[in-house]
Amino acid sequence: MILFVSGATATVKKYRRCGELIVPEAGNSPDSLRLLPGLWAGDCGCYSAPFGEVDIAAFMLMLQRFHGRRGCRFIACPDRVGDAHQTLLQWPFWSRVVRGAGFVPALVGQDGMTVDDVPWSEIGALFIGGYTEWKLGPQAQTLMAYAKSRGLWVHMGRVNSIERIGLAARMGADSFDGSRHSWFADKYIPETLDAIESETSQGRLC
Repeated sequence: MILFVSGATATVKKYRRCGELIVPEAGNSPDSLRLLPGLWAGDCGCYSAPFGEVDIAAFMLMLQRFHGRRGCRFIACPDRVGDAHQTLLQWPFWSRVVRGAGFVPALVGQDGMTVDDVPWSEIGALFIGGYTEWKLGPQAQTLMAYAKSRGLWVHMGRVNSIERIGLAARMGADSFDGSRHSWFADKYIPETLDAIESETSQGRLC
């Protein structure tokens, strides 16, 4: 699995096994980042935004700044935290915007979303969001399994403990992020990377 660090802190540059998760509010310049192929992606920032609403201007500026940069795993389309219905209503518009900017659109799974709800032929990746009980529950696990069966990349947000890293891996996540890796980068990035390496060597993570 790959750890993506939101905000693309300077610490990320020390670790080649670590990826960068671009977020609109950080205002990153692509020239200041590594952007290694397959080791960067983009979030929409809805979870941390006031009232869970995307900052449209910041999101569009992010797409503009990174347009033409290759190797991006996905860009998470704007969603509504904890609300599958509203997330799916927004999907047709934002997925076209993201794809039109040259990126892979990721649908953010939210509370209540089922396999039958997802426009599988349209999505390029699955980002597991939602509140904790749902994201670690059977509906999210089924979505992840179905996405993997279709060869889609699966990312899980808000993974902030060694225990949850193992759970995310068992559920089929290819990558994850967690705020502690941005807030306390020098402590938790190497700790998490060591945990991933340890688990991989024992055959429990892929």
